[in-house]
Amino acid sequence: MRNSEATILIVDDEPINLSVLSATLANEYLVRAANSGVRCIEVANSDPRPDLILLDIQMPEMDGYEVLTTLKQNPATQNIPVIFVTASNSIENEEKGLKLGAVDFILKPIRPAILHARIKTQLLIKQAENLLRNKNSSLEHEVVESEQLFQHIIEVVPVAIYKTSLPDFKLYFFCSDKQKNPCIDYQSFNNSQQNWYEHIHPEDQQPIKELIKIAVHDQKLSFRLEYRFLHGDNSTVTWLEDNGTIEYSASGEAFRIFGSITDISKRKESEQKLQGSFEATIMAVSKALGQRDPYTASHQYNCARIAKAIAQQLNLNDEMVNGIYQAAAIHDIGKIYLPSEILNKPSSLSYAEFGLVKTHAQVGYDIIKDVKFPWPIATAIVQHHERLDGSGYPKGLKEGEICLEAKILSIADVVDAISSDRPYRKGLGLDAALTEIESNAGKLYDAEAVNACLILFREHNFPIYND
Repeated sequence: MRNSEATILIVDDEPINLSVLSATLANEYLVRAANSGVRCIEVANSDPRPDLILLDIQMPEMDGYEVLTTLKQNPATQNIPVIFVTASNSIENEEKGLKLGAVDFILKPIRPAILHARIKTQLLIKQAENLLRNKNSSLEHEVVESEQLFQHIIEVVPVAIYKTSLPDFKLYFFCSDKQKNPCIDYQSFNNSQQNWYEHIHPEDQQPIKELIKIAVHDQKLSFRLEYRFLHGDNSTVTWLEDNGTIEYSASGEAFRIFGSITDISKRKESEQKLQGSFEATIMAVSKALGQRDPYTASHQYNCARIAKAIAQQLNLNDEMVNGIYQAAAIHDIGKIYLPSEILNKPSSLSYAEFGLVKTHAQVGYDIIKDVKFPWPIATAIVQHHERLDGSGYPKGLKEGEICLEAKILSIADVVDAISSDRPYRKGLGLDAALTEIESNAGKLYDAEAVNACLILFREHNFPIYND
């Protein structure tokens, strides 16, 4: 009786190898077999389509590399994870396979326990990827529904047309009864009976005027603003969208604005719900990794706290701070595909093992890249091990090529990694971590972000761990 509905395709030109592997996996999975590369491609394109392929490299006519390349070129098979099964332990062969898109290497002769562990790992990754794709599809459907709702709102909700003189910002509304928003008596603001700008939320008043002044200074013809408006007893808040067209005299002086005011409160509410869905998706992915690797889950949580605090210390806007936090919360998602014996190895990793670990940044990017987050999550994930001098990985990017989110995340990553316990050593402490980033500020790590981090821990006593 099989414990899984997953289908495994075994590809090998040696009948004895097919027989042994099939017998090893038959109790756990639905097993299909192919004795050549050509036959592999045929089976991969038929039902039941395999959930994972065990692929021999050395085969006549069409070797494993050619088979993998063909599979990756076909949209119907490009997402099927492929594990190379080979007798060669050549690093060059492994690197070539990973570059072409293989997810793992298993050496012959096969050890059943390792084979089962590697397969389960890759199937878990595939499950996580499918979850993200399905969630993305669901979110896109929500966006379409929201856009239809927004369009309906725009059609039925009254729009207030106004003109404003410059530079005094005296405002006059051209409103019929049908154009009035029931919550706002636009006509009461005509002829200076009330001052419109004094009813804008105090936090938005000055920024709004400054943005309009900047648009005028830059000779822009139009602007679009969103701000909160207080009405009634000044405790009721309505979100408004303000679209204006600036008129200029023959001498280039701005003297008037024509514009429209639209209530976008419902849209703001929908956007907040949609952002909540994005954050829930990130939490689900983080929990999936935590079930398999509690250490990495704890590390990601601490990194998220530290990265968020650094971003706030740098006075970044709330949206960017949130994006950095969300990226840090799943920045090691690529480790979900690494064998547990490597993640939890109590001694130093070999060169080959470390080379496999280093792929986690790119793997994380590949898992996340197709999810349309409102933040550059995938870019921050793939770049969080890059360094300013080009000595990082996976692409050896230099300072101007690394996004700010990744620069901040890399510092949080290093601080937590050095100060906390690792499977192969005890934590070296916060002082050692801060010394590392301070001594390499401007060399490996962004100097401004390093300074913000040092202020957090040395002046504000930011806790390295959150109990």
